[in-house]
Amino acid sequence: MRSTFWSKGSTLKSCLGAVLVAAIVFFLGCQAKPVPLSAGAQAFKKEVKACLDKLSVDLVAPITKRDLNGIKSTLQQIEPQAVKLCRMCPFSIGVLNRYGETMAIYPPREITSNFSNYELVTKTVNTKKIQQQRFYLQDGAILYIICAPIIGADQVIGLAAIAINAEEAKQRWGITEKEFLALNFNT
Repeated sequence: MRSTFWSKGSTLKSCLGAVLVAAIVFFLGCQAKPVPLSAGAQAFKKEVKACLDKLSVDLVAPITKRDLNGIKSTLQQIEPQAVKLCRMCPFSIGVLNRYGETMAIYPPREITSNFSNYELVTKTVNTKKIQQQRFYLQDGAILYIICAPIIGADQVIGLAAIAINAEEAKQRWGITEKEFLALNFNT
């Protein structure tokens, strides 16, 4: 009698083990796979990333020296790539110090703003990674902002940000708000 009970218990344990393994395989296999980017979203990401990468390198020296003319000069030199980024849509490139204070904006205009309390700025500074967010203007229009850290001596010394009108980005690249928010500019 004892051997019969033991063999039934072993069979039960084997069945439970097999069910557990099958459940684990099933749940791991059924994980949602990331939706591939559309061709427009891929092009948008590539163009924005190339511009931000160039800015992140070229702005280190003038930001370190607090050279506002050097920052403005760098933005003017980067401008041809930025115009390729969005030939027909309104865009702006801003340079902030590590505290979120505006140092320069291209196209040039007088703005003295402090964005230190903006979640996008604090998240970019804290993570040292490119971040993006949508912003709503008073007239209801939506802006896409992509913010990249400028790293010097292994710390954030400033930020470069590109602002693009969402409607114009949709017309130019076909990128939706959902796609924009799902982009990872760090890969």
